[in-house]
Amino acid sequence: MSNDVQQEQELGAEVVTSASNSIDDAHESMRSKFENLCRDLNMDRQTEDEAFKMLNEVLQHYSLEGEILHWFCCALFAACRQSTTPTVGGQDAVVMGNCVPLNNLLRSCQMSIYEFKNKIKLWCDMANLPQDFIQQIKELERKFSITFTLYKKYRVIYEQVFHCPPNEKKHSKYSLKCSYIKLDDICWRLFLCAKNQKPTTTLDLVTSYNLMMCCIDLIFANVLAEKRTDLINPKFEGLPPNWNSPDFDESQARQHCILKYFCEMTDEAKAMKATVFSKIMHSFFQTNTVFGKKDTLLGLVANENFERNLKSLNFSYEQYVLSVGEFDERILAAYPLEAGEHSNLNEQALRPPVTPLTRKQDLPAQPVMLEQKFEPVANATNNVKKLSAISRITEPTDFVKKAGEEAISKMLHIVGQKEQAFLAAYPMRSEAENRFRLAKSMYFYLMDHILRAEIKQKPEIMHKISLDIFNVTLLACCVELVLEAYNTEELKFPWILNCFSINAFQFTKIIEIVVRHGSHEGWLTRSLVKHLNSIEETCLERLAWQRPSPAWEIFGNPATPLPTCNEVNRDKAAGPLQIFLRKVYLLGWLRISKLCHELNLTERKPDKIWTIFEHSITHKTHLMQDRHLDQLIMCAIYIYIRVTKMLEPKFSDIMRAYRNQPQAVNSVYREVLIRTSEGGEPEWKDIIHFYNYTYVPEMTKFCIKYLDEKADNVNLLLSPHPIERTVLPKKVTNNHSLFVTNMPKSEKQHSPDEMVYIINCSPAKQLETMNKIAATGKRMLCFGDDTHLSVAEPKRALRDLQSQR
Repeated sequence: MSNDVQQEQELGAEVVTSASNSIDDAHESMRSKFENLCRDLNMDRQTEDEAFKMLNEVLQHYSLEGEILHWFCCALFAACRQSTTPTVGGQDAVVMGNCVPLNNLLRSCQMSIYEFKNKIKLWCDMANLPQDFIQQIKELERKFSITFTLYKKYRVIYEQVFHCPPNEKKHSKYSLKCSYIKLDDICWRLFLCAKNQKPTTTLDLVTSYNLMMCCIDLIFANVLAEKRTDLINPKFEGLPPNWNSPDFDESQARQHCILKYFCEMTDEAKAMKATVFSKIMHSFFQTNTVFGKKDTLLGLVANENFERNLKSLNFSYEQYVLSVGEFDERILAAYPLEAGEHSNLNEQALRPPVTPLTRKQDLPAQPVMLEQKFEPVANATNNVKKLSAISRITEPTDFVKKAGEEAISKMLHIVGQKEQAFLAAYPMRSEAENRFRLAKSMYFYLMDHILRAEIKQKPEIMHKISLDIFNVTLLACCVELVLEAYNTEELKFPWILNCFSINAFQFTKIIEIVVRHGSHEGWLTRSLVKHLNSIEETCLERLAWQRPSPAWEIFGNPATPLPTCNEVNRDKAAGPLQIFLRKVYLLGWLRISKLCHELNLTERKPDKIWTIFEHSITHKTHLMQDRHLDQLIMCAIYIYIRVTKMLEPKFSDIMRAYRNQPQAVNSVYREVLIRTSEGGEPEWKDIIHFYNYTYVPEMTKFCIKYLDEKADNVNLLLSPHPIERTVLPKKVTNNHSLFVTNMPKSEKQHSPDEMVYIINCSPAKQLETMNKIAATGKRMLCFGDDTHLSVAEPKRALRDLQSQR
């Protein structure tokens, strides 16, 4: 068995084994083409050699389809990003990216942005690039996606505010000094320079949008002050009174603000304008990045300043791009948004939050129609607005204070400690204070609601206020929600765990409680509930199994098997270990089921694979230490295939199906822990190596015994697979007593004359028919002004409505 398994060495890529006589000629031709490209880019010899070496290594194992120049681009970009260039700024002063902008690479390689985004990911896999480089790619893609999303908003807003004069060609840059198109250029470049001047102020999408609006607001005021009424859109609703009269002066232009017309978080945008943006602009004046009237920030588009301001902002931004080797975001203005390339980018930029497999039934109803496209800025703003609705709470509620002065004093002490830790770790102090203030309000709010709800069943719940871990994890969850609402990319989970010095095993206990008491009140939006579910899965699949986790202490003696799924679902089993394993088993079963469905492993195969997976958790628990749940799931599927002598699917098929799961990341199968040296250095290999030399030796005996086709199938299933909990009917409106519930498939169409209405699926006419039938001696199903819903047959009413997931 073991030798048979070890012959399987697939990584899901085509291996090149051709050896024709023309290989040398082809290699020389490729080398010549590569050298010409490097000369065109003025590439240094060391980077050129590193890139070509990488290219040769990839070609030994893979065939590169498509234009070879595109793969040259990927190789050179990877070599450039992994090098630094010293500058005259001192011993530690370096620039990233080898002073070769990505735009130049793309231009010379005749490659589009969209093609690069796709092929660089493939290159990372084929070249087996380190995880830190892959993370750089993700950050680059994320930053560009944010900028692209903002640019789409910018285009709409710019055309609402400004107007191309009739005597000016809209796409000409050679007309007036301050033409419509040049005004567009200076406005967008001002934003790009501003956000790069203070990168810590643009950690999130909401703040970046507010900063962009501050730039548009300033340029608008400058145009008004210069009396360039020909550039103003007369239909814009935010025009000041008498804006086109001779009496309109600079002071009126300076005082006018258009932020309220575009920023739903108006107060926050105005605060940024008065503080952060004002400081950025004054620093621009001090460094001669812009010229004009420093005290009023006017004169930027005056005839004597406009051209040099545009050139200066261009130069400043070019220096930034060269220093970090990032993508030149000015190129967005060169393409129409309707272009196919941009449409593709639009589909990938800042996607909606993924829907984890667990607890789908707890998600709030969709706030918008399904056919409407996801709008990142609106989603982030909506999340912040919802959370801000409870920001008025600044101290523990009167109900919470019933716990006593000692408990409240301890609680506030913990909050104060964690506040100082957060302020010290957050990049910008003033912004950190606002974020934590909102999180603290949410913490007081949730504390009140959790205690009120739980005290009815558990009167002793009030003592939890005195528990450090309860307070810290609840506060951490609130901070995480605020960071996610603002779309704070650089402080993504598990950043908050490190900041508050808590572990993932402890953190998993609070998430379900927060979802339960937050989502039904409306302020915890659908996307935020998805986020909480997603980070709970992250804890269960990986973080809670790390070596320092307290889970290993709770597991106890390694020789004693952990409880099975059947055992942890008994009513009397409710300790920390049992609760943790319940969640792990459910997560594992849902992922196994989805993979088996995509791999066409039907009938009883998922149940048998589940048994293998469960055995690895209960009897070979050490396999999970510093590893990922999905690694054991994929191995369980493949060992079942090998032992039962199935020809398909291959391991590559399993990995391909895995990539379709919402939580999938390529590091799960590319970097699996093999062993840790005595010095503490981990050794990482791909999942094939782990399967052959670690998993198979541990699991072979069990699998052969229980998957022998001659064995009694009754003994095969050690325990049933987990089942998701039944959800109580959920209230879906505030003004009417209307509830919805999940409807099992077995309840559909019980009899020929039974009628079922499925929300967002069934036609409205069907509901009308149901109402007419029910009208005889019964109340109708009303969605109008009735204060409640009264149905004569409650059991049937529950079947008539199905919650939309």
